[in-house]
Amino acid sequence: MKLLHLVNLNSTNIGNGALIFGVERVLKEDWPELEFERLAWDDYTFCFKEFDQGFVELVNKFDGLLIGAAVLFNGRSYLHHTGMRVNLPLELWNGIKKPIVFYGSSNMCWPFQKYYNLEKLKKTMNYILNNSRIIFSVRNDGTKEWLVNLLGFGAEKIEVIPDPAIFVPHADHFHPELVFNRPNIIVSLNGEDEVYRFGGKERELFWQENAERLDEKMIRDIWSSKPGWDYQKKAGLKLLADAIHEIWKRWNANVILIPHYFDDFKLIAELVPFFPPSFPHREVVSSGMFRVTETEYFYDLYAKADFVISMRIHSMSPSIGLGTPMVALTTQSRMTHFLNDTGLQDHGIDFYAKSLREDLINISDHSLSEPKNIKDKLMTTAQTLRQNIKMFNKRVKQFFEEN
Repeated sequence: MKLLHLVNLNSTNIGNGALIFGVERVLKEDWPELEFERLAWDDYTFCFKEFDQGFVELVNKFDGLLIGAAVLFNGRSYLHHTGMRVNLPLELWNGIKKPIVFYGSSNMCWPFQKYYNLEKLKKTMNYILNNSRIIFSVRNDGTKEWLVNLLGFGAEKIEVIPDPAIFVPHADHFHPELVFNRPNIIVSLNGEDEVYRFGGKERELFWQENAERLDEKMIRDIWSSKPGWDYQKKAGLKLLADAIHEIWKRWNANVILIPHYFDDFKLIAELVPFFPPSFPHREVVSSGMFRVTETEYFYDLYAKADFVISMRIHSMSPSIGLGTPMVALTTQSRMTHFLNDTGLQDHGIDFYAKSLREDLINISDHSLSEPKNIKDKLMTTAQTLRQNIKMFNKRVKQFFEEN
């Protein structure tokens, strides 16, 4: 059995690598005979290729199509065929003669952000959810609830599975960022979609007031030009910097800033000035960025760390699977929903909380003083989630074999 695996293959956002490698790892473990042919989804996203009849013919050369765990719904205006990132015109879908599995799809939409081509999305999802040759699943990050609310239907036919990035593999490597006689603390910031992420309730109210009369870009441009729109970001970064500095003093920690994508460099540059001048000069380092082909190297650094401070989802969920103590600084509902779903609420801190500094210091003290207890807790959670996804994989195997 050989599946065409549609994935963000050419991405330099390493979180896509966690998803690709995580999906293929668990499927291969549960179905050893399975083979994959990866197809770069991002080639279609950036219009190097088109979802057209040629795509249909390519799919039909394989035993089935696996649409990998990634953001499927982002509401972009150019997705005029389907309203989602598999932008294959609806009239061509019937030409696909092989079974299709959407494996842990997700969304990246913010409250009150306009969703373009919504009617096309509703037609496409109605087709998908009522097609016996398609299994549709989403990640356990609130995407089902968000999607049902958006569509107004589909609750009973949308399956929920654990984020496959939990199961990202890693390979043993030397990492020059690590210091082996001190606690190594990873800090993963997230500067993506900063206007939406850091705008707070004021941003949401501004969108509500203007959504009907202005397009999304104009609303965004007006908002981001307002003086002080990002005061919550600056306040959070100051508290975070104070907490990291205090953790270093208490534990003589080695602090490693890890960007997952280009947006994160900007946030790193905004964080560093909040440190005392000598601290980043002497005690803080940063890693570089990597393509998805270096996923196992990149996440081996996470596996060897002692504590992870995560603003990114695919810093948070891989840490769980790797058994590395972590705390998530939540800036979006996808993170809090995931933590609630996995019973790890006490591993999350609201980035906008006034108690951020104290909460982060307390969690880091607990994690660094009782690492075995934390590791055991995370590994137990990961094992439970692995059993859940194993049951889903059993259905996927049977589905592909019968169709």
